[in-house]
Amino acid sequence: MSKAKVIIVGPTAAGKTFLSNFLADATEFSGGEYHPTQGVRIIEFETSASETGRSSVDVELWDCSGDKRFEACWPAMVRDASGAVFVYNPDQPNHDKELDTWYNFIIGNQHLKEGQCYVFAHHKPNTAGEASELSNSFSRIPQIHTSLDEDAEAVRREFNRFLLSLVKAMSSNREQEELNIMNQ
Repeated sequence: MSKAKVIIVGPTAAGKTFLSNFLADATEFSGGEYHPTQGVRIIEFETSASETGRSSVDVELWDCSGDKRFEACWPAMVRDASGAVFVYNPDQPNHDKELDTWYNFIIGNQHLKEGQCYVFAHHKPNTAGEASELSNSFSRIPQIHTSLDEDAEAVRREFNRFLLSLVKAMSSNREQEELNIMNQ
């Protein structure tokens, strides 16, 4: 069984905790009241990341606070991460700019590569602000518009596809490391 640590990052009030709870089938759904995450919240669960459903993955989902006062914790959050999901609400002004800060820290500082990342443009119910566009930095990272009210299972399928790509990359890297050791 494979194991993957995935960090969920983005601005405050973007829907990171709501998405994390949904993806993990957690029962901690808030009744519409906003409760900001303090630092980080780790959810562990098992899921099938393959199209066949035969292989499962132990997922460690790190739901990271978007509050800048926890910025000193970011290096610990990113350490040993297999991948990152950037979450923002495109209906909120400045969420796109705040996401650039996360991009610069995670990819700019070479903690992860773009192929290990995904963007969820998460639309909350009854929000209709002026849609913001991401900077060109995100042009090589896959992006999906998510709404759990409209098509929740599509969100889960996309996340599982992303997990599958991470597991394949980790397996390939492990095989390469083993070959390098044997060829020394």
